[in-house]
Amino acid sequence: MQTAPHIFCSSMNIWKVEKGPDGKAVVEFLSNLARHTRAVNVVRFSPSGEILASGGDDAVVLLWRMNDNKEPEPITFQDEDEAQLNKENWTVIKTLRGHLEDVCDICWANDGTLMASASVDNTVIIWDASKGQKISIFNEHKSYVQGVTWDPLGQYIATLSCDRVLRVYSTQKKRVAFNISKMLSGPGSEGEARSFRMFHDDSMKSFFRRLSFTPDGSLLLTPAGCVESGENVTNTTYVFSRKHLKRPIAHLPCPGKATLAVRCCPVYFELRPVPETERASEEPSPELVSLPYRMVFAVASEDSVVLYDTQQPFPFGYVSNIHYHTLSDISWSSDGTFLGISSTDGYCSFVTFEKGELGIPLKEKPVLNIRTPDTAKKTKSQTHQGSSPGPRSAEGTPTCRLQDPSSPSTTPSPTTQSPAPSAIKDSPSATPAGKSPLPRPPEEKTLQPASQNTKAPQPQRVTLNTLQFWGKTPPR
Repeated sequence: MQTAPHIFCSSMNIWKVEKGPDGKAVVEFLSNLARHTRAVNVVRFSPSGEILASGGDDAVVLLWRMNDNKEPEPITFQDEDEAQLNKENWTVIKTLRGHLEDVCDICWANDGTLMASASVDNTVIIWDASKGQKISIFNEHKSYVQGVTWDPLGQYIATLSCDRVLRVYSTQKKRVAFNISKMLSGPGSEGEARSFRMFHDDSMKSFFRRLSFTPDGSLLLTPAGCVESGENVTNTTYVFSRKHLKRPIAHLPCPGKATLAVRCCPVYFELRPVPETERASEEPSPELVSLPYRMVFAVASEDSVVLYDTQQPFPFGYVSNIHYHTLSDISWSSDGTFLGISSTDGYCSFVTFEKGELGIPLKEKPVLNIRTPDTAKKTKSQTHQGSSPGPRSAEGTPTCRLQDPSSPSTTPSPTTQSPAPSAIKDSPSATPAGKSPLPRPPEEKTLQPASQNTKAPQPQRVTLNTLQFWGKTPPR
């Protein structure tokens, strides 16, 4: 695993992270990259790992590639007692200029040819990475765009802004396909329908709202959510199905501070076996979604990280008290054995997982059938009139049953945290409550809330390793 931390400094560092014999992370410094003139906010490797994109407060996006022709060079800005050599030499191959203000987030298309950048100037720019040219500019947001993600199937780009609107763009038509900002909360005192804003405004204490599609593209996970129930407001992460992006199918409440980033493990896992007690039960354990495999994802709030999977509606791991300042981003290694966590305090931490701790990896990645809406319409028009076609899958979505949210439930009580520098809570009873149903309009049918007593195999051990900011003490 190679990481390029970005912690409000104008330079970046590339580290090599491997698991040692004792299961802990072994960290090796590889290179320092110093070309930005102001703080770096985001770094993203291309899908092939050959190109690194970085964006910062200087309003530019830099594309880096490792240069094998040069000899290692010393880092010139360090003191003599701190000087060391770059073991790898990365050079800027493209400078992408187009934004007027800070670049907050970057994402790559699945084939690595295109990329998108989100900025404080209220825009998202689509770039041709090979040519370094702008292709499109999305300027529908009315405030800072703090998160952008590219659908793995190439059909959508989703953006999240502090204007409290989630926008999903069609990559083919290059325009907004869905605007999501409000949701009905039930009838008011006089019987009129009431609604609430689904996302936090600019008072949220984070510069980032890093949303993410799942690796198969079946789900869109969005942080910075809030659910209003009377005078109570619950921080949450929304779960959308690509079959129905107009309304979330569930939300994952966070009893503490607002959530700011979601990242999915790139590894697919086999489904957990159903325990004998559940097989005999008339009411089996609820699932977040019904899929032929299991995906794992992490949700970062301002001060904690919660681990979920798609086979159960409640978290299986909880990491907190590992940094002094607000978290800024999270990232998985390609094999799913490491979860990197960065913070504005100038440090990075790593959560390590033993072999099989997250589950048994699938031997082969699932093959997804890509279907566009136009294809579905043509197929429907060609269907015999006497037949009654069933529900059709959206583009690239595997056959699955998605649970609709049910009526409002009570807000989960915050988890009691240990004062120790780091903590991991495995038991479902010691973690925030799982999937919480969303409010439904009064005329819609609701389902029963998910049981909170469901037991599931939990990770046996999570090891935390903290990586100190390299060089001088970072600016506060």
